[in-house]
Amino acid sequence: MSNRASMEIHDEAADNPRQLHNIGEEELDPHIYDDKGDPHRTALEDSNADGKVSRSTIVAIFFLSFTVHPALSFTLLTVFPIANRIGLELQGGTQNVGWMASGWSIAGSVAFAIAGQLSDYFGRRNIILSGQTLLIIGHIVAATAQSVNQCIAGMVILGTGTGTMFVVYPSISELLPNRYRSIGVGFTDFCLLPFSTFGPLISLCLQERATWRWVFILGVITGVISLVGTAIFYTPPSRPLMDRTRLQILRELDYPGIFLYSAGLTLFLLGLGWAGITQPWKSAAVLVPLILGFVIFTLAFVWDFGGYAKRPNFPYHIMSKVREYTMLLILIFVVGLVYISMTDLIPANIAAVYTSDGIKAGYYNIPAGFGGSIGGVVLGTFAYRIRHVHWQLAVAVAIQTIFTALLALSTPNRLPLALVCQFFANLPFAWLTTCCYLTASIHVPQRNIGLALGLLGTFRFLGGAIGTTIFTTILNNKSTPAILSRVTDAVVPLGYPSSEIPSLISYLSASGLSANLTVDASAHVIDAAKKAIQWGWSDAYKIVWLSTIPFGVIAFIGATFVRDPSPYLTNHVSVTLEKERLNVKQTHSSVVESDSVEKSGSQVV
Repeated sequence: MSNRASMEIHDEAADNPRQLHNIGEEELDPHIYDDKGDPHRTALEDSNADGKVSRSTIVAIFFLSFTVHPALSFTLLTVFPIANRIGLELQGGTQNVGWMASGWSIAGSVAFAIAGQLSDYFGRRNIILSGQTLLIIGHIVAATAQSVNQCIAGMVILGTGTGTMFVVYPSISELLPNRYRSIGVGFTDFCLLPFSTFGPLISLCLQERATWRWVFILGVITGVISLVGTAIFYTPPSRPLMDRTRLQILRELDYPGIFLYSAGLTLFLLGLGWAGITQPWKSAAVLVPLILGFVIFTLAFVWDFGGYAKRPNFPYHIMSKVREYTMLLILIFVVGLVYISMTDLIPANIAAVYTSDGIKAGYYNIPAGFGGSIGGVVLGTFAYRIRHVHWQLAVAVAIQTIFTALLALSTPNRLPLALVCQFFANLPFAWLTTCCYLTASIHVPQRNIGLALGLLGTFRFLGGAIGTTIFTTILNNKSTPAILSRVTDAVVPLGYPSSEIPSLISYLSASGLSANLTVDASAHVIDAAKKAIQWGWSDAYKIVWLSTIPFGVIAFIGATFVRDPSPYLTNHVSVTLEKERLNVKQTHSSVVESDSVEKSGSQVV
């Protein structure tokens, strides 16, 4: 049968669905290899496939990966470092500026799992194109902002687009042979490499020498490139479930579960965002959303595990795979808790302990940013070659834990040590993420891969939000007494009155703009106090870095229990494109055999 004829059969089947099969046994598009809920067996049975990847697939993966620029390069990596400067320009202060990051994180966390699940049912193409469109809109809103509130709105839209866009991970994974999936995921880190390395420096230079609006303008440009390229070259099955119409699928969705998950997660993250910043930890404004959010989020699992939903957001048959999947959620939660917190803490640590010069701080951030991506580009990409993925996870966690803890030794007179430790502490993150995505994509049935990888993204962001709150609270609690003690020891011997030390600290911390000295201080006192403040911050950060150790130990133990996917890294391909835009003759069959169209889940290779 010709390819065109097979497509006509596919279109007819999509418009006139056949008899409905049970959920989990749906008739799949012939471009999807039906693993019948057993991806391991399928990987071994189809191990002799030729493993070749068409040029159209390679180009499609390029544009899917390129979407990380409007999603991450021109949000997390460049906007966050200059958020306070944006606030100062728009409103003359930093009030509510923190909600630019919080709004982005909350929206992204909620969108992750919902978009992933919907892509399993309605096809990934339209979900990704929707996310890319949201990214363009969000960048336009932020680029034209005349107030901080408009910037926050833009970042919320960008967060929703980012969470939706992360469907590219299952999209890339399923288009490649099992053995090469880590290469596809690693390529996204390669795309990020320039901005993860130089992002803070680039945004600071743009802000000082042109305008911060260029960050969002570049987001629009890269967003348009991603959208156009994806629309042309990425043509996966548009209707994965052939025996159902879209309306029938809509009727089967788990709306109570979606509500419980979204409402619970949003409330919980809002409580974390307010805690210790705009509201005291013990206030009702913090405790109510935290507790209520946690309870509602937990009810989402109770609802889904109870069997009430036809298509649950948290399917028990996946969540019960402890070694194959659930352990990965715990692992990536802890990894996100440490790493994402470090993306906030390391720049602040550099500014407080080593330099207040923005451009110089941007240079000092390069090792940490470079390490964060190069680990994924090199180690993550070749995870399939190294094999023994569970031990890779354990080693990566050990490296992250050891070098994060060693940052406790990076005092103001040890800048080189700090830069080296920051590099190696960040090195495992993308490597860990790639291995988690690879492992989940191999162990989870094809019908649920979007949902499974989406939940990994959600738990990574959730870990980051909780970790940032925990470590920031520790820092705030330890920094004040540490700085007071250091400054007292430094200036009292010089004859400065101890009763005036708090005002001296306030004066130096405010750079002389919003505080005044009641007692004049000599140049020697000022110089000694400045150095003492740096040492005080160093003492506080030391406690923060050491407090990451218990989380690393938990992640290390969990990693050793993960089931190794290496035996299933074969040439099996789960999905092929409906249309090959680049008409290149392929050596392996690229047509759908007539008998395979009659059966659910035959593969087009």
